[in-house]
Amino acid sequence: MIAQMDPAFVSQLVPILAGPGAAVFVLVGVLYGAYKITVQHALPLAGSMGKRHLDQIDTLIATQKAESIAITKTLSSIDRRLARLEGITDAGQFTPNPGAQSPDRGS
Repeated sequence: MIAQMDPAFVSQLVPILAGPGAAVFVLVGVLYGAYKITVQHALPLAGSMGKRHLDQIDTLIATQKAESIAITKTLSSIDRRLARLEGITDAGQFTPNPGAQSPDRGS
């Protein structure tokens, strides 16, 4: 004898599978699709964007270090030339007032 289902049970089961049961299956399918899209596309995209941003920051830091070295060289050369010019023009003639600031320091 093959298993037979009670017609009353089937008539009660069909509305459940057509209503809330179908909604659960659709929800599971939608969540699975959202998961796949997130894992396959969104996360790798976010990772590559983060890596690109960090690479840009590394490039910026390297550029700023090079600029800092160039600025330091330029300022030291200006300081040497200024000291040479002060040595030629002042020759020890400048004697500041006691307690007064040097003219190149501002007031």
